[in-house]
Amino acid sequence: MLRVRISKSLDDDALIQGIRKGRKRTLLHIYKKYYPDIRSHILKNSGSENDAQDVFQDAMMAIFQNITNKDFELTCQYKTYLHAVSSNIWRKKLRNSKDKDFIEYEDASHLAQEEIDDAVLTLERYQFYQEKFKELSEKCQQILKMYLSGVHMKNIAEHFGFASVSQTQKTKSTCNENLIKLIEKDPEYQTLIGYE
Repeated sequence: MLRVRISKSLDDDALIQGIRKGRKRTLLHIYKKYYPDIRSHILKNSGSENDAQDVFQDAMMAIFQNITNKDFELTCQYKTYLHAVSSNIWRKKLRNSKDKDFIEYEDASHLAQEEIDDAVLTLERYQFYQEKFKELSEKCQQILKMYLSGVHMKNIAEHFGFASVSQTQKTKSTCNENLIKLIEKDPEYQTLIGYE
């Protein structure tokens, strides 16, 4: 799919790089600069302070997931993208709670709906996988976290007192298979993959 770049400020490039590198200063800047507008929008649309904070946090998580993808290209201003993702998340929460009083966020009119939907879907999948991960045994969670953090199998074996690296790999594979089974047997999984 061809993406046409819409003009965006150099500040947006700095924001994206800051997010990718996990700079706290960047996140604080985003919060101070953009949260008040999103908060105001949520409060005008039947939301509470807590709703505004949750939506902002969920939007930032979804955007972080997308921005860390090497193929991601921002095709609008960061502000517009953040507002559109936040608005879409809130719209979905309202729809789920059967609340009809919702005003569209006008600044998002030129942002591709597909990009917004992708960000929300990414967040939903991430949250779903996190829930399933927490259903694993504590030991499996620790093994998979260590493995995904780049800890060498030999070190994992020593940490858990496994007799060999081979036994560690087998245990890790079993944990991974258990996670996949938990994910695939949940009816919500079919809904999430049905988006594609």
